[in-house]
Amino acid sequence: MEKRISKSFNSIFTSLYPNFDQNEAKNSEEYFNFIIKNYPDKSEINQLKGFFFLFSLGIRKLFVKDKNIQQYINNLQSSNISLFRKLGSGITALFGLSTARSLEGEGSVYKHFDYPIYKNGKIEQKVNEIPESIEVAVIGSGSGGGIAANVLSKKYEVGIFEKGNYANGETNNETFGYHNFYETFAIQQTRGYKVLLLAGKGVGGGTSINWTTSLRTPDNILSEWDALTDQNNYFNSNEFKNSMDYVCNQLNVSEANNTIPQKEVKLAEGLKLNNVNYKIIPRNTSNNQCLENGFSTFGHSDESINSSYKTWFAEDKFDSKNIFSSTSIKSLTISNGRATHINVEKDGNLQKIAVNKVILAASSLNTPKILLNSGYKNKHLGQHLKLHPVSGVAGKFSEEQKPWAGTMQGIYSDDKLFMKDNYGYLLEGLPMHPSLFFPFFPNNQDNFGDFIKSYNQWSGGIVLTSDTSSGSIINKSPQHLWDYNLNNFDHNNLLHGIESLVRANYLAGAEEIMVAASPTMHWKKSSNENIDDFVNKIKAIKNEPFRILLGSAHQMGTARINPNPEHGVVDLDGKVHGLDNVYIVDASTFPRCSGVNPMISIQSMSHFLMSKI
Repeated sequence: MEKRISKSFNSIFTSLYPNFDQNEAKNSEEYFNFIIKNYPDKSEINQLKGFFFLFSLGIRKLFVKDKNIQQYINNLQSSNISLFRKLGSGITALFGLSTARSLEGEGSVYKHFDYPIYKNGKIEQKVNEIPESIEVAVIGSGSGGGIAANVLSKKYEVGIFEKGNYANGETNNETFGYHNFYETFAIQQTRGYKVLLLAGKGVGGGTSINWTTSLRTPDNILSEWDALTDQNNYFNSNEFKNSMDYVCNQLNVSEANNTIPQKEVKLAEGLKLNNVNYKIIPRNTSNNQCLENGFSTFGHSDESINSSYKTWFAEDKFDSKNIFSSTSIKSLTISNGRATHINVEKDGNLQKIAVNKVILAASSLNTPKILLNSGYKNKHLGQHLKLHPVSGVAGKFSEEQKPWAGTMQGIYSDDKLFMKDNYGYLLEGLPMHPSLFFPFFPNNQDNFGDFIKSYNQWSGGIVLTSDTSSGSIINKSPQHLWDYNLNNFDHNNLLHGIESLVRANYLAGAEEIMVAASPTMHWKKSSNENIDDFVNKIKAIKNEPFRILLGSAHQMGTARINPNPEHGVVDLDGKVHGLDNVYIVDASTFPRCSGVNPMISIQSMSHFLMSKI
């Protein structure tokens, strides 16, 4: 089986990437095999393996000659049959990822353009002895857990349990960063190759690798949170806004900490010409000189970023002996409506720790899993997953763009955030390192050698959709997976945002424009195609799986807050219904999506709730 998969890989790879030499092809195949081995959804991988087995048979050449493989993949992507589209988009995305990443750290594409190369670093190990008991166990050290530990440590003995590692203080390459500071190597997708799930893992959680975009929860969202929980000015209250003020002050959130990076100058120009307002993104940094090389998202511990680690539980603010990294919480022991112990896995060993209170902040993807493993039941647990599904547009310009460099995000537009029924989208700049660019904007139509050399001339933007769509947890053991389907309402909002980005790039003078559809939609100035005709093609994209490539860095809502256990998992104080001493303070509590990048919303919610106990 492995030999046949290798045979098919090399046939397809040679067709898609004819400029790569034998060593580069071998490098990519090695990473492709890594994905096959580690991809969480084994049923999807088995389908791909089956296809590769059939493709390796000699009879294939009667139907698909080697010279036509590239067109064959495009035909799969364009098919009206969902299974064929899945195969086409899956092959294209996985092959793109396999060229941009490498187990050695240097992707095969790196030698073909000007891009900074960093060797694999080392992880900083800080080993603290696991206690037999702790008064308060905070599970997760990101946006929700960090501030919860800070607030509660003033009253209780608090331990922070984090399954990830400390940042290593080095400038890490993409592969090393994704493998060490992201969940599931940043390759997990919702069932059916629909949405790539990017979630932080490490001390500081997502705050240690996110793009430092610090947007306050809009009043419209707070009012809807009130409506959904049958409250009157509970979330949209002075008390909640005081928590938000406190968080923003402690994180030094300010527009002054940002400048428009080179890669977003054209986007800003185009938005203005398209009569779309844009704003400078406020950032949680000490100054505006933070990590201008664009690599902070790969685990570089920098003193300028006010992560949860630096702000809430740095060594001068929290007893470092009570931070337990590389420690996975498998479940809680529950007896008589109370959690009596947390069940910890450390270096392959299981241990029970007695607790008085448990604060779950393990993320919207992991908090439900812990409670489900503990035998806790609530019909809303693991349901109502919100993702802020994102798709992108890239423009190629005559000037160099350096699509990875500068502040991670410089500008955003919220003109259409509340376009209809309090839902819509944000437009934001996009830092495009190779493993975001090549899998999401594969170009199988042009000479690949010319295309790959043009990487530095491209810049990107994203549509961040405020979603009414929902997902849910599936296949809970051994690896939990997630299902998610985009409804027509959100699909239309997403397309509206894509159209806006396309027109902005066109008005800014783009020579080429690509849309992260499957197959890639590609407009060229040299083709004399009318831009309105291209936009009409975008409007005609059907709301079907594998038509648009989607990603998500914001997972929310899987243990939503509501005073009635028939409608939610936690009460208005964040306490889990039916459990006297278990609380949740991460984004899973959100009654609906935050509509904006959720870091400030999560920390404000955590401070608001934890100040009550």
